[in-house]
Amino acid sequence: MPRRTDSRRASFDDTLAAFLGYLGSYRGYSLHTVKAYARDVRAFRDFLRPRYHGVRSPVQVQREMVVQFALTLVGQAPLTVRRKLTAISSFYGFLQDTGQATNNPARGVPLPKVAQAFPRCLSEQQAKQLLEAAHTPWHRALVALLLFAGLRRSEVTAITLDDLDLEHGQLLVRGKGMKQRAVPLAPLVVHAIQEYLRCRPHTDSLHLFVSRVGGRPLPGRVTNRMLSTVLDKAGLGDEGVTPHRLRHTFATQLIRNGVDVRTVQELLGHADLQTTARYLHSDMGIKREAVGRLAAPFAGA
Repeated sequence: MPRRTDSRRASFDDTLAAFLGYLGSYRGYSLHTVKAYARDVRAFRDFLRPRYHGVRSPVQVQREMVVQFALTLVGQAPLTVRRKLTAISSFYGFLQDTGQATNNPARGVPLPKVAQAFPRCLSEQQAKQLLEAAHTPWHRALVALLLFAGLRRSEVTAITLDDLDLEHGQLLVRGKGMKQRAVPLAPLVVHAIQEYLRCRPHTDSLHLFVSRVGGRPLPGRVTNRMLSTVLDKAGLGDEGVTPHRLRHTFATQLIRNGVDVRTVQELLGHADLQTTARYLHSDMGIKREAVGRLAAPFAGA
């Protein structure tokens, strides 16, 4: 845990640095998540400076200041507003836990309502088009892992050779918050990875996916570019398909094939069952089948 500092003198920058260190080292948050928290808390700090000149330390902040900040966010997406206010509340929760603040001025601030968004996924035909358009071993291995293992983009780029057990068809996935889970690999995925390994550049890196020149681990943005190339070849370039939509497709297909929601939760690495339950609500096919079974005995009436 970070060393306790004198709250009367601790500036936003000092306390924020300690908070970010706590998130990364103690909580095990990803670098991407830590950077997002940093942006949101700094945005609040920058809002305060020209308006409240006497506020030099976060412990001097009052609830109405947080509300005023929230009002400046009107017009932004509700999810974005909620994320920023949640980050500020988490920051003050950390200050309370470390004895640097006695209250959390962001706790209980009203949050904008968010419409329930159902996950969008590819149709079975679109998924086939995408797989058929993945002509190179690199592309096919990437698409196969996204479509049939349901991995997040960050999880794909984090795969190492030690995580793979192709003989038994399984993969150790390092997910959010340093959580690990074992995911079985379909024969199609195993074959795609084996084909890629035959032409993988020679490198000292243990990462599965590496650059052709230099053999360095590939960043997430390169994964997006490679997927975009395959999408264009498949005629799906204008569909707004992202790696996460392929993850949605994986989950929805599991639900449609009768896999129970607890198993789907484990395969996706969701901490909250409610997150997985969205796929139950989004599948009209399941609803139609359920209603059909209910009405079947009365078909001849």
